[in-house]
Amino acid sequence: MTITALAETGSTEPVDGRAWALQLGYFSSLQNALNFKDQLTEAGFEAEAVAADEPGKQGYRVIGGWADDPEEFDALRNRLQDAVGERGFVLKNPYIGRTVQMAEESVEEDSDLVKRRTLLAQASNIQPAGGESVGSAADRGYDNSMFRTPQDEINSMPGFTAGGLNIIPTLGLSIGYDDNITRASIDQQSSFFYMISPAIRVELPTDRSILAVTAAMDIVRYSDSETDDREPWYVRGDWAWDPSPRQDVNLFTQYQQGVDERGTGRRQGDVGLVPVEPDEWKRWDYGGMWRYGAVGSRGKLDLRAGASNLDYTNNPDGTYLLERDWYFYGGTFYWRVAPKTSLVADLLYTDINYVADESDNDSTETSWMLGVSWDASARTSGTIRYGDQEKDFDDPDVRDYNGPTWMASVDWRPRTYSTFTLTTTRNTQEPDGGGQYVVRQDISLAWLHQWATRFGTAVDIGYGEDDYRPDVRTDEIWYYGIAAYYTFNPHFRFGLSWQGYDQSSDEAEFSYTRNIYMLTLEASF
Repeated sequence: MTITALAETGSTEPVDGRAWALQLGYFSSLQNALNFKDQLTEAGFEAEAVAADEPGKQGYRVIGGWADDPEEFDALRNRLQDAVGERGFVLKNPYIGRTVQMAEESVEEDSDLVKRRTLLAQASNIQPAGGESVGSAADRGYDNSMFRTPQDEINSMPGFTAGGLNIIPTLGLSIGYDDNITRASIDQQSSFFYMISPAIRVELPTDRSILAVTAAMDIVRYSDSETDDREPWYVRGDWAWDPSPRQDVNLFTQYQQGVDERGTGRRQGDVGLVPVEPDEWKRWDYGGMWRYGAVGSRGKLDLRAGASNLDYTNNPDGTYLLERDWYFYGGTFYWRVAPKTSLVADLLYTDINYVADESDNDSTETSWMLGVSWDASARTSGTIRYGDQEKDFDDPDVRDYNGPTWMASVDWRPRTYSTFTLTTTRNTQEPDGGGQYVVRQDISLAWLHQWATRFGTAVDIGYGEDDYRPDVRTDEIWYYGIAAYYTFNPHFRFGLSWQGYDQSSDEAEFSYTRNIYMLTLEASF
């Protein structure tokens, strides 16, 4: 028998090279993971809580076994179903070639060891924790969770080990159809397209730190619109260091080159129909975060800071007014008021400066939020924050903004293989499409479900509103999508997706509908 099942052998170490793992639960709280593990033990099944290698956050998988072939889990899953009503789901082993990050039995007894072993989970893709709202239009759109390539999951793929390095190469090949490339209200232009998405991530882990470099590109070609061909790419470096049981340091730097697609940025509306090459840009981001607080401690503090620079490289007559740089700093304080609930206080300051002397959009933003974060049970977790945001312009003739801001995300897992996520936000954006600023608010619901060992689906729907101020226009948009994927083996996955957009505006030229259909083959090595 080639399966190594914890329920049968009591082994706590995955066999190196085993391609598949049986995940019985996923938790953001270590204590919840250990509680679920204890429930399985009481039912006669031994399992382990393992630190999860998830992008930019600390999480824990409860693993029940390891195997070379996913079908070898069938008998174990049937016994689990009969005993505890859960079958779990099978995933590619994310720990091949890596030191296993086992969680300890007690958070209090050996928090130093627990903290060291969760370092890898915190080291992947630490995003700028502030200032995203002033990025280019290319990274601020309403994109649902369907339009993804393997590089979006590269942090949790196994890869291989060579010379002490973890190397994770991926490749996505997609064929699709876009029925409204320029997001136009009239004279919609449609085209078939293909996309090639190569990426590679190289990691150098040590006992207390991990250094990672990631590079990725999307090569997009349209059969009927060469003007919209593009090759956005980026290179990113991350360094995570755990100097003590109570401290984490995460630093990042990223350089990227991209394109404001026609129908976005300053080319929204009828202007997007003009067959001129899209606006191209380059951007630097760098910064970091310092976290103080041991695992299981009552209070934790995150301090973060960073800076960004955005330059356009073509169409200078129109793009120079969009060039800007900004920096931010802030912090988040967590105070645990119950074993599974913490109060949260968040403060963020951002200073935005435009390159053009004649621009009157220079401003500072200050926001604060209070809220709560919880893991009420193995099925429900989330965070809700609400507060106030001020945007003060340097030009005294420009009216300042003061209004509510919020962010909330709630996960509900009726089964370990099925998750619903409700998300809502409100904040300000920079006005690539006119006005002094944009007040954006949205809400979305996503459902991910693993129907069988190899087959899963994702569905989402969302609503957003962009209010261009002062007194420019208001856009309302519905966005939705559905995707299905089938996993052939640990290295290949086939996907089929559809995503749709329906925008209405009080200025007719900015209203449009759009549908994108895609077939994708994803490969990892």
